[in-house]
Amino acid sequence: MSVPYLRRVALVALFVLLLVSLVGRTVFMLWEPPFDGTIRYDDIRELASAYWPMNLYLGGPAYAVSWVAVAVFIVRLGRGRAGVLNLVGAFLVGLGGVVFALTITAEVLPFAYAADPTVLPEAQGRALFDVLNDRLDWVIPAIIGSQLAIVVGMLLALVGALIARTMPRPLTIAALVYAVLFVALPLAQFGRAVVIVDYLLQVALVAAIGWYGLRAVDREARDSAPPAVDDRSTAAPHTDPAVA
Repeated sequence: MSVPYLRRVALVALFVLLLVSLVGRTVFMLWEPPFDGTIRYDDIRELASAYWPMNLYLGGPAYAVSWVAVAVFIVRLGRGRAGVLNLVGAFLVGLGGVVFALTITAEVLPFAYAADPTVLPEAQGRALFDVLNDRLDWVIPAIIGSQLAIVVGMLLALVGALIARTMPRPLTIAALVYAVLFVALPLAQFGRAVVIVDYLLQVALVAAIGWYGLRAVDREARDSAPPAVDDRSTAAPHTDPAVA
């Protein structure tokens, strides 16, 4: 099997993995309690023993895989000088995504123990929640910083795709506007429904980048393929016996 064929198979598999991770992220986002700056004891108790596994085996891995996978496709969207933008953008998205996934997973572990009645009585667990919520400033900088890295990386990638014309121009412009609004607007203040819609838009954008990054591989294969040879131009000249 040729190298281009194996590369194509690997990228298709990666795109499928990206879609699976996005589904996992969405399930996790709808499953976990809304976060408004405080993690509440009663919300976590309702999830019981599922709280820690859902973060460790679903939320954390899904976020990490999705951002690393889309970083690969961001690189594929680059062409010419714009490729530098995509390369830097991919680095920021991949690094920021991994840091974000690790931070949100580590953040919930002490809360999972504090809400477990087999570890602490309810009164002590509630008291520990108060202490932990007062110390969220330890992880908030990492969460915000990693999100900003992802947003900056996505902006660079979209500008690179706009220059290279590897994504439809209307989609790229709409995605750039969305990325700016994501940073500028305090969407959490508009209610849970707005947060969910915003999240689904983000998932759709990441999936679209993956799709067009995959198509870019096919386009590169077509552009690099040798031109077809016209058999008629290389065949031996025909001699008419009558003329001869």
